[in-house]
Amino acid sequence: MSFKKDDIAAGRAIYNYGTPIKSSEDMHGTSIFARDARGDIFHTYSTYHRGNELLMGAFNWLDLAPKGRNEGSEVKSWVRLHDEYDTGDNRHDCCR
Repeated sequence: MSFKKDDIAAGRAIYNYGTPIKSSEDMHGTSIFARDARGDIFHTYSTYHRGNELLMGAFNWLDLAPKGRNEGSEVKSWVRLHDEYDTGDNRHDCCR
């Protein structure tokens, strides 16, 4: 889902059937629709926030690791782009 800055500022950006969005313009969610024989479309299922985790394969693997997702006070603080990792001989805490 995407929200306009004006809607966020005015409190009109609603996520997960009621949660007001305060800063992020993009939030994840999954919706399923079905079309019947007449062509009518029905919204059959939606999930947001942590309900999407089964569809994010990396989280399932991280949950098996010793430090799990290593979520601290900052959500996903462990996520880095491929060129942001330390290239020296210093190992990360998990390898010591």
